[in-house]
Amino acid sequence: MTLTWLHDRFSSARWRLGPCTLAPWLLGVCTLVLVGCGGNPPPATPPAPLATDSLRAQQVADSVAAAARRDSVLAAARRDSAVARSRADSIVRAERERARADSVRAEVLRDAAEGTAPDSVPSGLDAARAAALARPIHFDLDRADLTAEATPLLDEKLAILRANPWLEIQIEGHCDERGPDEYNLALGNRRAAAAKRYLVEHGVAEVRIAIISYGEERPVDPEHTEDAWAKNRRAEFVVTRGGR
Repeated sequence: MTLTWLHDRFSSARWRLGPCTLAPWLLGVCTLVLVGCGGNPPPATPPAPLATDSLRAQQVADSVAAAARRDSVLAAARRDSAVARSRADSIVRAERERARADSVRAEVLRDAAEGTAPDSVPSGLDAARAAALARPIHFDLDRADLTAEATPLLDEKLAILRANPWLEIQIEGHCDERGPDEYNLALGNRRAAAAKRYLVEHGVAEVRIAIISYGEERPVDPEHTEDAWAKNRRAEFVVTRGGR
């Protein structure tokens, strides 16, 4: 339906119809025109997001993911390096302890073959004080802390060392035969260090006391019994400088 056709129809109707009937007819025609041309407009299509914004967001996400991967790789590398360093240190420490155990064993075997004893130095003390200073202390199985029985013996040695400031001693740590050589060597060292620490904390100069460990290599009792093992878990005290 076009406007020209409507105009023609209206002109023709105007002449045929009177003034009284023209208005209703015109109203109907207008209604038809509005119905044919009316209706809701189609919904507007939302604008598509800009391609640059989408690309920028993807670049940011890729950058964050790459940084996370890089941090993960660096953390793994640091962890692997720390593990390798710890393993290397452990190997070096074990080799050093093994070498020390071999050296101690060779020294003990040499002394036994030559029939010699460790060098001893005259203390300049009377027999009772010399015996008290040399009396060993003993330890519980697999322990290096001082027992209740060891403390009074150390107090006797403490009094002697205080009264004789020229004396110097070496504390020797020993173990029973059970356990690896390297472990026993370290345990003997801790036992000697515990005795030294007690004396130093109670006033003896640290430079007057040396320590050494013989591990299981110098048992005082060679039997393989609980009594023998209890005797061998000990620290001995040897004078290295005495006399006035």
